[in-house]
Amino acid sequence: MELLRLFIALLSIWGVSSSGVTIGITPYSLPIYSQYHAQDILGQYAYGYATPTSTKSETKSADGVTVGGYSYLDSFGILQTVRYFADPIHGFRVAATNLPQDLPDVALAKAQHLAEFQATQSERAAIAAHYTNPIVVPVSQVKKIELLPTPVQDLPEVVKARAEHLAKFQATQAEHAALAAHSATPVPVQDLPEVARAKAEHLATFEAIKARDASQVVVSPLPAHISAPVVAPAAIPYYSYVPAIPLLPSSQYHAQDGIGQYSYGYVGPLSSKSEAKTADGITRGGYSYLDARGEIQTVSYISDPVNGFRVAATNLPVAPEVLLKGPSASAKIVAPVAPTI
Repeated sequence: MELLRLFIALLSIWGVSSSGVTIGITPYSLPIYSQYHAQDILGQYAYGYATPTSTKSETKSADGVTVGGYSYLDSFGILQTVRYFADPIHGFRVAATNLPQDLPDVALAKAQHLAEFQATQSERAAIAAHYTNPIVVPVSQVKKIELLPTPVQDLPEVVKARAEHLAKFQATQAEHAALAAHSATPVPVQDLPEVARAKAEHLATFEAIKARDASQVVVSPLPAHISAPVVAPAAIPYYSYVPAIPLLPSSQYHAQDGIGQYSYGYVGPLSSKSEAKTADGITRGGYSYLDARGEIQTVSYISDPVNGFRVAATNLPVAPEVLLKGPSASAKIVAPVAPTI
């Protein structure tokens, strides 16, 4: 009984202490009805959720366009809805029911300004001249000019000066034509007797010196103190290089996309190659060729962000084999010697 009285007293004290100002905050969080989230390595994603008083959803595609929206119940119990769009070209755009609205005086001022603008525009349109620029104008609309303007007449002194100038020009032209008709090929210049004699003497002297120099042979005497036989110089080997002829590929291809994936390759008479890279960063490829001995060498490689670069080929260097031999039966084992103090 005492315990029951004590429990009732505690309940009364708790009721008195808890009375006071009531704050309109929900003491518990609303449960989530549904939610989802998905994304990939290209940056695309989609997520959303729904609760009893609010919802939201947003998606982003590979071209950088983001579309989303949300709705909620405000403090007045009114449902507010917001829709937004964002892309690299038009930027961020939003349409919502809770955007700020103009005050009555601002709305009135805007309406008056629009009315005045439209009135001014109509007034100026009536004053402005109407102009059309058709591509083809009918002949009936082309104005006909009945009287053409009279050309300017030269003064008498101008007519006289023109006639004198024309007469002088024609006389000079006829004189030049007569001289050109009697012109002949010019005679080449003839050397004077003393010039011809000097040229002949110079040519004779030059020929004599040329014949003398051709008949002289200079022989180097051998030193007297050399007793060893003369050794013929060793022949210097030389190589005949064949000019390289470019080999055209028999086939080739190349393809790529906007996210970094590509593939290319070619096939030639003496070599071939192919390589491909996927969106996850893995590169695979290989090539083959004929070496200097006429053997086909093949190389295959793979590269990824986790394991790095790996290669398998027929032309990789191979370490020589080392034969390890055990100790012979006649070998003596020497005991370690203790250090002397």
